[in-house]
Amino acid sequence: MQLEPVAEPSKPARISLDPPRTISERALYAKIGWHPHDGQLEVIDSHTRNKAVAAGRRFGKSEIGGHKLFQEALNTRLVKSMLDELGKRREFWIVGPTYTDSEKEFRIVYNELKRAGLEDYFDRPGTYNDPLGGNMHISLWEGRFQVHAKSAKHPDSLVGEGLSGAILAEAAKLKESVYTKFVRPTLSDFNGWTLMTSTPEGKNWFYEMWKRGQDPHRPDWDSWRMPAWRNPYVYPEGATDGAIARLRGAIEEGAVVGPLLYEQMEVDPEVGALVSDLTEESFNQEIAADFTEFVGRVFKGFDEELHVGDFAFEPNWQTYAAVDYGFTNPSVWLLIQVDPFGERVRVLDEVYESGLTPDEFAAAIERRGLAPASVRAFYPDPASPGDTRILEKELRLRAKGGTGGEIRWRIDAMRAALRVHNKHLPEGHADRYPLLQFDRKCTKTINDFLNYRYPEKRTQVDTNSPENPMKKDDHGPEALGRFYAGHFGTPDKQARRARVRKSNLAA
Repeated sequence: MQLEPVAEPSKPARISLDPPRTISERALYAKIGWHPHDGQLEVIDSHTRNKAVAAGRRFGKSEIGGHKLFQEALNTRLVKSMLDELGKRREFWIVGPTYTDSEKEFRIVYNELKRAGLEDYFDRPGTYNDPLGGNMHISLWEGRFQVHAKSAKHPDSLVGEGLSGAILAEAAKLKESVYTKFVRPTLSDFNGWTLMTSTPEGKNWFYEMWKRGQDPHRPDWDSWRMPAWRNPYVYPEGATDGAIARLRGAIEEGAVVGPLLYEQMEVDPEVGALVSDLTEESFNQEIAADFTEFVGRVFKGFDEELHVGDFAFEPNWQTYAAVDYGFTNPSVWLLIQVDPFGERVRVLDEVYESGLTPDEFAAAIERRGLAPASVRAFYPDPASPGDTRILEKELRLRAKGGTGGEIRWRIDAMRAALRVHNKHLPEGHADRYPLLQFDRKCTKTINDFLNYRYPEKRTQVDTNSPENPMKKDDHGPEALGRFYAGHFGTPDKQARRARVRKSNLAA
């Protein structure tokens, strides 16, 4: 008997509660009299599912989230009959570290609905506005549209059905588990969106979410760094990163601080006053919305927006490698390319592993394909000649010398390479770039450059000499420093070569 093939059951489709058409946000906001500034419009105009906005104080990040929910209230009215038929609702959360944080967006959407004459449509009971008691809830269209303001201090309240969207206010102050455990799973049912807004607070989980928005391989994420001075309603004269740097330099050189200096530097007077009043670290975090500043950082100039990207192997560039040996500590091998002019350096990939013998280290390098035939030589730590001989034998590569010298020389060489070349050219110009960049695959070396630090206090022993960095988060910089010392030469060698050239010319 011939059996008929049994058709596989079709997979159930995810239910969409979105309206068949959306109301144009720009047109809607113009109609209700809200005029977002250019920085806010960049976020509003992005239709990415997940957004992370790192913004300085007074940028207006709460306005973005509150008005987004106002638009969603009107969108929900368009699909009310469908929601009635399905017995579903469109629910949105505003989650902040405290009720005070989530109240800002809630207040905006609540007041806009009242101004639009929709207060009569509030479901009663069901709509409450009690910030002091923490009871903030909007219910419209017979319960088909819901907004709940939540506090992360009360995790028992972070339980609910599928969400159509969530705002994480002051996200950097939240624990990562608030997103991963409570918010993210509830967004899966209806493909809900996320808007994270916050002033940065170091390199925590919010920074990792922000990095997703910078990664071209994550098209479901978008992210922005929005300094406070992007808001012309608060800082009408504005500013730029370059203008802030020039102002800070002028102040350090003893310039008279005041309105005339701010005008010369093209910095809004209030922004200029903040530069003068706050520590550099506080200003960069609270006003400039900068993730990179960190007290005691060795490489303060390292900025992932500038120094990290996606770089292809360039056949006409010279290829080298650099090494820092370890066992309990990681062994590091960096694959490096130098442009034909001998100026630009790109670190393309890394092996960064602990617990490897020299032979195992060599095998890991070969397995990863990071010792191609194009590698001219590698630059090792001179303190481990036996390990170097093993790598030379196993990888069939030649090691170069001259990789020693004082650590501060190597650090200074890398700092100099992090500076922007042709800084006089406008931002975005093809010939304006730093001389050192890293492919985003080099995650551990990038992390080292972000976190390599000096001690907070000088030791009593070293009070008369420059303090060396701590032996922590230093393995990537140690390897790359060996390359800079051996390939470009330490300052004493460069000075010696300059004297030789000068004497030859004189002869």
